Amino acid sequence: MTWWIHTRRLALLTLVTAGFWAAAFTLGNSRLPLPQLGGATSADVPFILFAPLAPAIALNACYGTPTPIERTALRRVAALDSLLAVAVVAATAAVAAPVMAGWLSGTDPFAAESAVRNLALYTGLALIGRAALGNHASTVIPTLLALVVSVFGYGPEQTAHWWAWPAALPSDPLSWAGSAALLSIGLYQTARGDFPRR
Repeated sequence: MTWWIHTRRLALLTLVTAGFWAAAFTLGNSRLPLPQLGGATSADVPFILFAPLAPAIALNACYGTPTPIERTALRRVAALDSLLAVAVVAATAAVAAPVMAGWLSGTDPFAAESAVRNLALYTGLALIGRAALGNHASTVIPTLLALVVSVFGYGPEQTAHWWAWPAALPSDPLSWAGSAALLSIGLYQTARGDFPRR
């Protein structure tokens, strides 16, 4: 277990995740005007569309490349890797809960809800990418989605298209269901490393 904690660089992951919380809850209202190719001429893209990429990328970076020792070890660690991803998303939800409930003044519930949803989405995509493309290219998928949504994701009146889940309003059930589904698939893909090989 000590070896797993050391190789997963939990201190680095904790630092990046805490920095994400601080940035998301203080700068969540910040917007960046970007030209649009999806129907609107321009849109004010929220900071919270990009911020959750940081912990999702850090998580995959902290997993590292499996060493030959890890592949042949008797104690499998894929389930622990899945639990680590769940812990990052769950901790973010716990930190965001008082903001979403309106208990803290000066913070934006929209940003808090979007931070949790987008982190789940990007983490799921990164885990799926890790299983499909390997560790080094895994974070290309969530990063590419964020860029595509920021340029093509807004229609007239700066409303997000139905498929642009990271830009959707927190009240959009499809964005939550899709994010949860992608996170579940990513967790399954990670945990199946412990399954017996045929």
